[in-house]
Amino acid sequence: MAVSKRVEFRTVDGVTLRGDLYMPNNTNNKVPIVVMTQGLTLLKEHYLPDFAIRFQAAGYGVLIYDHRGWGSSEGEPRNAVNPMQQAEDYHDAVIFARSIPGIDKDRIAMWGIGHSGGAALISAGNDDYIKAVVLVMPLPSGARDATSFPPELMEQFKAERLARIQNPALEETYVQVWDNSLEQASSERGKIILHSPPAYEFISGGQRRSDAAGTPWENKITLRSLYDISKVEPQDFIRRISPRPLLYLAAVEDVLTAPLEMHKKVFEQAGEPKEFVTLNNHHVATYFDASFEENITAQIQFLNKYL
Repeated sequence: MAVSKRVEFRTVDGVTLRGDLYMPNNTNNKVPIVVMTQGLTLLKEHYLPDFAIRFQAAGYGVLIYDHRGWGSSEGEPRNAVNPMQQAEDYHDAVIFARSIPGIDKDRIAMWGIGHSGGAALISAGNDDYIKAVVLVMPLPSGARDATSFPPELMEQFKAERLARIQNPALEETYVQVWDNSLEQASSERGKIILHSPPAYEFISGGQRRSDAAGTPWENKITLRSLYDISKVEPQDFIRRISPRPLLYLAAVEDVLTAPLEMHKKVFEQAGEPKEFVTLNNHHVATYFDASFEENITAQIQFLNKYL
């Protein structure tokens, strides 16, 4: 039976991040650990326990946590995404993981998915403490990601930035990220960032999980987050991961991070040792059923080999 406990740790700038720690049962030896967090606007309860339980059963400790400003973690402004800041927080999560009793501090894997995969890519390129890296459909390019944002939001951000220069005390502007209903998901996009029936089904299922855990989640993001995302290029850091082993997984169809061919080109820039796995479904489908089994099996095999 999977067992976890709530933990918290402080970042270098004094923000408390909270998460859940999964430790393997019945072991007298120090174990490796996987440090992981979720993607754009998502919380630790949003399907990450499915991965954590399988890693735990395979003999790994697992630390999952909420990004600053989201869910159980502290941080202001709320509901903001800055990939460079999230990359820094990954470093502090790894430092905390090294201090956990029963953990082998020399066998730590950094794991990221979607937009957190982009932050993990940045962080992994600059972290001497990690032994292996798992990137699941990671964000490779903020500039490319920005081309999928509703154009009027980028223009709105420029106007807000000017207004903020004139009035630094201006309150944050928030925009909707996911559809609020299947009806909305099936209609015109408008200013919604992640818009489609599969995306709605994904987030509504995730919200049921965070609601059951009592973790607050809101369907919004600060407008300035779009700028902070658009200016990062995680792909520029992939060369720095070697000689740490890298597992890079990408979906056949992915409208959320990048097409498969772009993922392959980014992967080609990485040094050895490295492995690439094509997941035979679309992005959100890889969390479920047979696609999830394909996904998690490849990850456990990789960790068993290198960690």
